[in-house]
Amino acid sequence: MWLFFASAAAAPPAAAIPRVGSCPSGYSSSGAYCLAGSDDAGRAVPRGGPCPSGWSSSGAYCLESR
Repeated sequence: MWLFFASAAAAPPAAAIPRVGSCPSGYSSSGAYCLAGSDDAGRAVPRGGPCPSGWSSSGAYCLESR
């Protein structure tokens, strides 16, 4: 049971995304992760090329347009 709590404490928050350089607009850095500043922040994913239709770029990320 101790291992469960230790691994849960080390896991990133559910709304965290891996930080790649600066965090995207609407997100703030927390260690190796970017956290959404509010529930209104759109989803963000690391950008590996052009962002898909309906998404915009913000640094090294694509942000879902709302």
